[in-house]
Formats: sequence, structure tokens, C-alpha cells
Amino acid sequence: MLLTYLRIRNFGIFDDVDIELGPGLTVFTGETGAGKSMIVDAVTACLGYRTSPDTIRSGAERATLELLISPPQHIVPRLNEVAEVSQEIPEIMIQRDILPERSYMRINGRIATMSMAQAIGGYLVDIHGQQDHHSLLRPQNYLAILDQMIKGELSEIKRDYQAAFSARQEILKNSEELNRDASQRKREIDLLSYQVDEIDKAALRRGEEEELRQEYRVLASQRTLVELAQEAYERLYEGAKGFESAYDQLTQAVSLARKIAGIDPAGEKLVQDVEQVLFALEVAVDTLRDYQRRLQLDPSRLKQVEARLDLIERLKGKYGGSIDQILEYRDRSAERLAKLLNADEILRELKESLDQVEAEMAELGKKLSAIRREASAGIAERVSSVLEELGMPGARFLISLDYQDDENGICVDGRKIRPFADGFDVAGFLFSANPGEAPMPIHRVASGGELSRLMLALKSCMEGVASVPTLIFDEIDAGVGGKAGQAIGEKLWQLSQNHQVLCVTHLASIAAMADTHFVVNKYEKDGRTYAQVTEVSGEHRAREIARMLSGSERGVSLEHGRELLAAAQQYKQRYKG
Repeated sequence: MLLTYLRIRNFGIFDDVDIELGPGLTVFTGETGAGKSMIVDAVTACLGYRTSPDTIRSGAERATLELLISPPQHIVPRLNEVAEVSQEIPEIMIQRDILPERSYMRINGRIATMSMAQAIGGYLVDIHGQQDHHSLLRPQNYLAILDQMIKGELSEIKRDYQAAFSARQEILKNSEELNRDASQRKREIDLLSYQVDEIDKAALRRGEEEELRQEYRVLASQRTLVELAQEAYERLYEGAKGFESAYDQLTQAVSLARKIAGIDPAGEKLVQDVEQVLFALEVAVDTLRDYQRRLQLDPSRLKQVEARLDLIERLKGKYGGSIDQILEYRDRSAERLAKLLNADEILRELKESLDQVEAEMAELGKKLSAIRREASAGIAERVSSVLEELGMPGARFLISLDYQDDENGICVDGRKIRPFADGFDVAGFLFSANPGEAPMPIHRVASGGELSRLMLALKSCMEGVASVPTLIFDEIDAGVGGKAGQAIGEKLWQLSQNHQVLCVTHLASIAAMADTHFVVNKYEKDGRTYAQVTEVSGEHRAREIARMLSGSERGVSLEHGRELLAAAQQYKQRYKG
């Protein structure tokens, strides 16, 4: 069990639809335009892929999609890297809210990113849509398809090769920068030398600007501070303008408190408290005297601080928004300057590193090529065998692997080869639909129906290495009919013995092989169009098969529909033995 429940609200022509999904092969059928493929679109939206706000149902504020997943136990540890999943009852609820200007994703009730949902989908679901046929028309995809089928043998070597490839790219980038023409290098050296020297002469100190601004505030207010301090001193100690100082009044208060204590011993505490206040006042007066002595009306210092702050502002305008950023810029410039001044020596070191990395890449690249060449013959044979099962007797599928010459590439056995991120190989898929015909590049000779069967054959051969438990096929039967359709239905059902398989189809022969069959219909109500999804079985299913065969649900078509369902059941029983 994997995808177990899908709810679609205000999405396209769907108002509010619930779909309970189960294991095995599940098909969705219905008239063209009924909304079958939008069910696949709803799943992809829940798995974090881009969805247009145009999918919001007319008149609704938002579309809401909910997907409940019950992943296999062995995948739960990997899923916990993305979202919290209970080991005892592993379930993931993904909700996607699509609004006109934004989308929201929730995983198990918590706000999540689209990339988190995509990571979950990468572990669990492989979606193959009609457009995927075109991947077989793009030769640049072939090597990735081949590697996916033998990834267990390649993974470690490929990882080491890719690390070496990245190191080589970095070395080439650094070498290119240092190999610029001499006049350009000289200009850059002059500029960097000036910038480093200008910053060094300023002798900036981290935190200096904040200290200077505080000092500036004090210096700019010196006269006011002198006046305030003098008045405070007079009020606390000297007395002036006909009033007694606080010190005189407190001295009198101490004398009075002592008289109280002389009469009532309980007054001793009062004497101590008032004396403590007097002592604190004396300390404050001493502090105020020290502060007054430090205050100086020094216009020259104010000008020095202003000049220093102006210098810092000029440097900030050129090199960064703070002293920290200016000093970081200086360090980067000094490092770059040292590199340019020692360019010849560094280039020699880079050349030595490049030789080592390219030697490593040559060995790793040859190993990758050897594994691919050894595996490709067996894969081609298996794909050809599956094509025969899919109604193409005598069809041949071949994989070609070659190198691309490049005078600036890597030397491999005396030949200059262009390196790619995944190795040296350029893969080609060759195909012949009929015996006696020479295999030709797929993108030149394969029809739409042949591409469908080729893709399914490749998917079938990936079954042993693919870890995703759910496969979704959206109209894989494009351009296919007759016996080929029957063969595709049987192959899809075979895949469903080890995977959950969902399929949108127009072919009755594929629908008849399903374990669960949903029909998607649209209807009008109060001037609005709605879509509904209904599970069918028994006679209702036979009528749907009949409709798919000829558009009629009666007579010969209905009888033929019943026969297809019976034949599918017999095939399943024979297959299970």
C-alpha cells in the first residue's frame, strides 16, 4: 500500500472529490476532457511540482489538494530526513493549497517547502506522462536512462568521477583567470594594490566607528555637559542662589536622627540609614568632581573625530557598508593580489594539479565506460524481449556508446576525449521495428505507438533497480491499439505485482486488466460543469469497457466488454500459476 487517499477540491472542473486508492493496477477512464489527467496533475501538485493558479475552479478562492501516503517500512528512515514519520504507523498527509498569488504546502500538518514534498515524491513515486515519450527523442537523456538501470554498479565510481570533474572545472577556471593578457593583469594588480594600500593606511579597527560616534556625541555637547555638571554639583554640595545643598540638608538630618536615637533607642536604625544616604551622596559628589575634571572644551579633538568619521564613510562607500566588510574586502583583495603577483608559480602548480586530476578522471572514466558497455548488451536484449511481449515480434533495441573527440579534452589511451559530468560516454538508442531492417536512431524512426512501448519496456527493465514503489502512467497508450494495447495492459499488470500502478488510459484492453477501475465523468448542474470519479465493478464495469470499445454500452459491444474482462481474469490466474 502506498498512495491511499486523494481529495481534490476546487481544482479544474473538480468541485469536491474523494478517491480511495489501493494496491495493484488502478485505471482511470472516461471521455476525452472529462478530467482524467487532472487526477495525475493533483498528485504531482501534492508532490511539490509547479501548478498554475489557472487550475483554481472558477469562482473559488483556492484549490485544496490532500494526498495520504502509507509508505513501505523500509523507506521510512529515508523519509524521516525530510518529515517526521512514525515507524509504528507510517503515514504522510500532504496538503497543497493553491491561491491566485501563492501556494502553501503542509506535511503532516506542518508548513513545508515544495522541495521537501519533491524529496518525498522522489523516494515514493515515478510519474510517466505523455510528454515523457519525448525524452526518448532527446539523445542527451539516454545516458541517464542507462545509468538508472545499472546504478548499483556505477554509484561509487561515478561519485568519485564527478568529484574529480568538479575539481578539474575549478582548476580550469582559476587557470583561465590567471592566463588573461599581461596588460589586463597589470591593470588589475595596480587597482588591487591601490585599494589594499588605501585601506591599510586608514588603519581601521573593528568597533572603532561605534566608539567614534559616541565620542562625537559627547564632544558636540561639551558646553552643555559642563553647565549641567556644575549645576548638579552646586545642588548636591555647594549650594547657590539662596538654597541649601543636598549635603547640608542631609548633614542636618543626621544630627536630628541622632537626637531621636538619644531619646528612643529604636531610632538607631534611622541614624544608620540616613548616614548611609549621606555616605552615598559623598561618593556621588566625588564621582561628579572627577567627571567635571575630564570635561574639556577641545574644538581640535572634535575636528579630529569628524575627519575620522568622514574617512570611514568614504571607505564604506567604496568597499562595504561597515568596517568589518571593508576589512573583509581588503583581505580578499590582498589574497587576489598575491595570486596575481605569483601567477606564474601558481599556474605551474595548477598545471600539476590538472595533470593529476585528469589522470584520475581517465582511469575512472574508463571504468564507467567498461561497466556501461558490459551492461548495455544485456539491457538491450532484455528490452528487445519485452518489446516482443508488447506485440512487436522481431523488434530490436540497441545501445551505442562512443567518445567525443576534443583537442582540449582528456587524453585516454592516446585519444583526446571530451569529458562530461557523468563520464566520457555519449549514448545512442537504436531501434528497428521489423526484422531485416537495420537499427536506426530512435528519434528518426520510432512512431508514437512505438515510443510508448519502448518507454514501457525500459520501465519494465528498470523494475529490478527502481526503488520507488508507485508508478503512474498518464496515457502511455498514446498511438497504440489492438494487440499492442493488450500487451501493454498485461505488462502494466505484471508491474503492479511489485508496485502500485496508476494508469490513465483510453484503451479497453488496458482497462480490462485493472484490479481497480475508476470512471471520470463530467456533468452540468445549475449552469456549471462538474466532474465526478466513480469506482465501477461487475456489470457497470463491463458497460464502461463496452463504451471504450465502440461508444455503445449495449449489444455486441457489451458482450465484447464482458469477454475482455473474462479474458483478463483468466490471464491473471495463469500468470499466478
